[in-house]
Amino acid sequence: MIQLTAHAEALLKKIYAAYAGQPFEEGKEEQFRPVNLCRAEQRLALSELRQAGFLVALQKMWGEKLYYIPEEHLLTLQSRFFPYTACLEDSSEVHIHMEEGIGLANELFQALLFVEQEGLPITGKGSIHKKNITRLTSKLTLQDKHLRGLSLGYPSPDIYTLPAAVMLDLMLFLGLIKREESEYILCVEVLESWLNLAESVMSDMLFNLAMKRYGCSDPAAQHFRYLIARPEFVVREWLSLTQLLDWMESRGLVMPIQRAGLEASSLAWLECLAGFGWCQVGTNREGGLCFRWIKLKPQLEGFTTRTHPVSASPAKFIVQSDLEVLVPPDVPYYVRWCLACCAELLSIDSMWSFRLSREQLELAYDRRMPPEEVVSWLDDHTLGGLPQEVRLVLEQWGKDIGRTSFADVLLLTCREEEDADAIAAHPRLQGLLCRLGTAHFSVLKEHEQYVRKELTAAGLVPPHGVQGREAGNLTARPECYLKRSEHPSGYTLSSANTQQGLISINSPILYLQPAPLEPDVPLLMEEESIPSMWFKELHRYHTTTAQKMMEQALTWGIKVRLAIEEEIQEFIPTRILGNPWRIEGYIMSSEVGESPEEREFPAGSWKEMQLIIPRPITIPPSVTATGYVMINETTIKVDQHFT
Repeated sequence: MIQLTAHAEALLKKIYAAYAGQPFEEGKEEQFRPVNLCRAEQRLALSELRQAGFLVALQKMWGEKLYYIPEEHLLTLQSRFFPYTACLEDSSEVHIHMEEGIGLANELFQALLFVEQEGLPITGKGSIHKKNITRLTSKLTLQDKHLRGLSLGYPSPDIYTLPAAVMLDLMLFLGLIKREESEYILCVEVLESWLNLAESVMSDMLFNLAMKRYGCSDPAAQHFRYLIARPEFVVREWLSLTQLLDWMESRGLVMPIQRAGLEASSLAWLECLAGFGWCQVGTNREGGLCFRWIKLKPQLEGFTTRTHPVSASPAKFIVQSDLEVLVPPDVPYYVRWCLACCAELLSIDSMWSFRLSREQLELAYDRRMPPEEVVSWLDDHTLGGLPQEVRLVLEQWGKDIGRTSFADVLLLTCREEEDADAIAAHPRLQGLLCRLGTAHFSVLKEHEQYVRKELTAAGLVPPHGVQGREAGNLTARPECYLKRSEHPSGYTLSSANTQQGLISINSPILYLQPAPLEPDVPLLMEEESIPSMWFKELHRYHTTTAQKMMEQALTWGIKVRLAIEEEIQEFIPTRILGNPWRIEGYIMSSEVGESPEEREFPAGSWKEMQLIIPRPITIPPSVTATGYVMINETTIKVDQHFT
């Protein structure tokens, strides 16, 4: 963390505790000013925080400002200002009532596979067909019970289930699908980049998105989310929710009046994390709620960077003689995707399970993947190569696939002349097609399905599509399924995707423009209009002039140095009283550790005085510096951080 002055650090701690990363109106920071700090010093501390990047200002329509702490600083600030020692529960006395799900990256994989295989057509009203939403929801392990406590705003809640809404939101926000006129389709290049990520990278990225998009915007709830994400909360150790909320209340991160709301939002967040596969929720011996991180704990942006070594030879899956394919955890996701394009996905657990079948081989052919290429790819990616009996079965199925094909004009084409002779002699096809040359037939459109059925029964299986027709929801290039580029481009989340999700995020941070930083603007614009003697040195003034100086100090919000009873003290004026004229404020004690004392002075009750004008530091471009100096001080301290 950048070295901040004590004033700036104290202000930042109070702002963080009160608002976390939520915006607050300009002027609200005044409530955190200690009595020994004048308003001008407070403004300098605020400016220091802006220059250091700990506060960002947003410009509202009529010139007012909003301030907020950027999210990338929240975990660091919380760890610095509010150190925490975890109090662990006895795991033997915890009863689990909500297990972890299969993982958000895996849920997303299933949703993407559904888009590729079944599609997401759009109705005339602009929503996805309800039957498709029902089918998508049935493919997911994520359930309503995991998300019911979240306040998610999205269109057509009567059509979209909560699990489907979250999956659609993630696919849209990540740029993995896009909307066309009549359906949502996969964005193939983005999908390829995504599937080439390591699972831990996917998990971290999805966790950060969930933190920002699905968590409650209340500051206390945001404190809770960042607190349990800290390194102190280790994997597989149970922690009491009640004890944690007690600690937050004792540190001022939640007010007693907010406690009930925080308990509800915290439980909702933990249930969400359980559904996403990161947490388990349970109860201890006393019936109190507790939770623990499970598996690989995700990490927040900017806190710790994982290392992800790239293996020169990716792990392989296992093909069993009964045609079941077992996929170990270290097999890359792009390999799993390719496998899902030619085998049926049965289950997702610590080890994924697929099944090879004739139907899946036919569907792969529809995706322009010839059976011989599928067999070759499976052999390359199977540990020890394909079992001989499996190879023979696949090759036999492959011989029947693609021997005939339909064209857009319903021209039936045979690969061999002997196949054409067999079709011409077929008793149930007489009168339904007309032979054109040695290997072609014309087919009436109304007879297409019947002819297709008879050809399949005869072992002359045509692909499901028709050459020249629209490819339906199959949008990906065929080569992406069976090949991995030698140098895959890394996935990056485009900043343009901010508003592209299904779930609405109504934060001014997303739509207001940042206010310009003005580090060189003088603190006191009217300084040149006052006599320089007022702030250069201690001096005795006429009573009328002394009153004007006090009034000027109150207007500017600065301190005054006074000579009272042979002692030099600093004074912060807060209010002027009349009839007779008096000034009220706080006098700084010369004793270390003593609190300022509220005092009232009539005119002429001090001998000498001097205005103390704090000034900001001129920071060189290559230095991130914070702090300020007082003129006429014998010591000037500047905290600097060289970058």
